[in-house]
Amino acid sequence: MAEWTVVHIERPFKGRAEPMKLLLEDAGVNYSVRNEPVDSLLPFDMWRDVDKVELDSTPFPVLFPPVLWHRPAHGEEVYINTHYACLRYLGRCLGYQPASAAETARADQILQNAVDFWWEGRMSFHPLDSSHRGSYLSQKEEGDKTSLAWSSGRMQIWLQHFEKLVKRFGPEGPVAGGAAVTYADFILFHALDAAEAQFNTEFYGHAWDAAQCGGLQSYKAYMARRPRLQAYMASDRRKPWAGDSMC
Repeated sequence: MAEWTVVHIERPFKGRAEPMKLLLEDAGVNYSVRNEPVDSLLPFDMWRDVDKVELDSTPFPVLFPPVLWHRPAHGEEVYINTHYACLRYLGRCLGYQPASAAETARADQILQNAVDFWWEGRMSFHPLDSSHRGSYLSQKEEGDKTSLAWSSGRMQIWLQHFEKLVKRFGPEGPVAGGAAVTYADFILFHALDAAEAQFNTEFYGHAWDAAQCGGLQSYKAYMARRPRLQAYMASDRRKPWAGDSMC
């Protein structure tokens, strides 16, 4: 069994585990992906019926996918969810931890804001039912309206904020201002990549280009030049975008 495992649900597209995969790929460590069948939903408490929540065979209770599962040869087994917990843990174990208290504070802010941005964009496609049962296609008409409004409204504020952020220390360097990239860089890169892939189309008025964020374009290119990320993005291990929900 692999030391590192990403537990998710079976999907033909990237899904929400992608930021963890980016960091693991960049670190060059072996990891496996365990895809749970959609109709089982057994490891995730929020996806069970209320009378089934108490049943559990996982190493530690989790609410939502994706899950990071670490089984080190020497040390305590870790089984956790939330991007914040997973990416910070990966950073500590694999050498992507900020070097100072101040840098950690900045990295944590960026991590949480990037997750909120990504989640807010995803929610714009699911205005009627945001649960795992509420697909985009089941609410397409309303989802098209709300995602279009988001792309020309709040998304532009988010992008201008991130533009200001990456320019603080220079757009071709670690976003939290240290000497090396941290977990904050992988989540921000993915969130921006998702926004460009999803919203830079005719339907959305090429909202990514309309933002005129040259700093973000430079930052994305800086991260995409990392050799192991280049290899990953050119491989069949990286799934395509879904085309809805920024996943």
